[in-house]
Amino acid sequence: MSITEHYMNLPFDLSGSRAKNRFRNELLWGLKKMLELYKESDDFTMVFDYSCDIEVHKKDDLEFYQLKTQNSPSSYTIDKILKPGKTGDSIFGKLYILKYDSRKKEKDDIKISLVCNAPLNDGKKTFNDIEVVNMATIDSKAVNKIKEKMKNELKLTKEINLKNSHYEKTSMDLIYPEKNLIGEIVLFFEDTFKSEPKKANMLFKMLKGEIERKASFELTENNYESILEKKGVSRTYLDVFLHNYKDTADIAIEKAKKFVEDHYKDDFRVKLSLLRAISHMMSQLSRNNMQLTLLEEEIKNYFSEENIVNLPKKEVEIIEQICKEMIPDKPIEVSNSEIKALVIIVMKKLEEEVYEI
Repeated sequence: MSITEHYMNLPFDLSGSRAKNRFRNELLWGLKKMLELYKESDDFTMVFDYSCDIEVHKKDDLEFYQLKTQNSPSSYTIDKILKPGKTGDSIFGKLYILKYDSRKKEKDDIKISLVCNAPLNDGKKTFNDIEVVNMATIDSKAVNKIKEKMKNELKLTKEINLKNSHYEKTSMDLIYPEKNLIGEIVLFFEDTFKSEPKKANMLFKMLKGEIERKASFELTENNYESILEKKGVSRTYLDVFLHNYKDTADIAIEKAKKFVEDHYKDDFRVKLSLLRAISHMMSQLSRNNMQLTLLEEEIKNYFSEENIVNLPKKEVEIIEQICKEMIPDKPIEVSNSEIKALVIIVMKKLEEEVYEI
C-alpha cells in the first residue's frame, strides 16, 4: 500500500478547523519545523489540522506531530499520555492509530511524535536534557504499559512495535510563540540567504496568516492532492515567498553600491574603498557581528521621527554629518570608510523599508 493510499484511509477530524475563532497558537510550532525542513532541501508539504495537528508529507514518508501545551512546570507523565479522554481515546492512542493501515497492519516507517513544552517522565526518569526521546528506549515498565494500553485501546491482536515513535520537548513558547518565531525567522534568513528579512515582524504575520488559513479550511476532501493544496503549505510556496523577501533586502545593497558608483565616480580610491567596505559590512552583519549591529542601530536612530528633522536635505550631506559625529567615537577596528559604508547601507535599507520603524 502506497503512502497516498495509507493516508487517504486514515481517520481525520475537522472539528478544530471549524472552530475558526480559536486558532491554537501551538500550531505555529509547525512554522519552526518548516524552517528546519527547508534547510534539508527535500520536497515537502506541511498539512495543518487534518488527521493530526501537524503533518509532514514527503514523496515516500509521512510524519505526524501532536502538540500539547502544559501550563504547569511539572513533567509530562506516561499516565497522562495514556489517560482516556471524553471519547475514550488517549492522546497517544489518537496519534498511534495513524501508523495503522485499513487492514490493521502497523507501518513502522511512519513517524509519530508527541510534542510538548514539558519534559517526559517515564516513571523512573525525567528527560530534562533530551530534546527527542525514542519511546521504545524509555524504562521497560513504561514501554510495557504503553504496549498493553495501546493493544486494548486500538483493539489490536498483537502489541505495537513502537518504532519511529518519539516524544519531543520543545523550548519554544507554545502559548505566546511570536517573539520566539520572529527571532527564528531572522536567524534562518541570515543563515540561509546571508541577508536580513524585510520587516521580520510583518514576515511572521504573513506566514502565520497562511498557516491560519490552511488550518481553518473545513471542507472534507476526497483527493490527496486537494488535501495538500487546501490544508498544506509546500516547500515550493515557502521558497517563492522567502525569495521575494530576500530580493528586497538585496535591492537595498545594490542601491547602496549604485549610490557609491554615482556619487564618487570622480575619486576611484574613495569609490573602491566604499564598495569594499559595503561588502565587508554586509558579510559581518550576516554573521551577527554584535558590534556592527549596535552601530547599525545607532545610525538608524538618526532617522527616527524626532531626529530626522535635524538632518540636511541632501543625501551626501546627511552621510557626512552622521560620519562626522560617529567617527570620533567609533571602535578602533572599524575604519572610517566602513562607518560611511554602513551609513549608506542604512539609508538604502530605509528606502526599501527593510527595517520596522
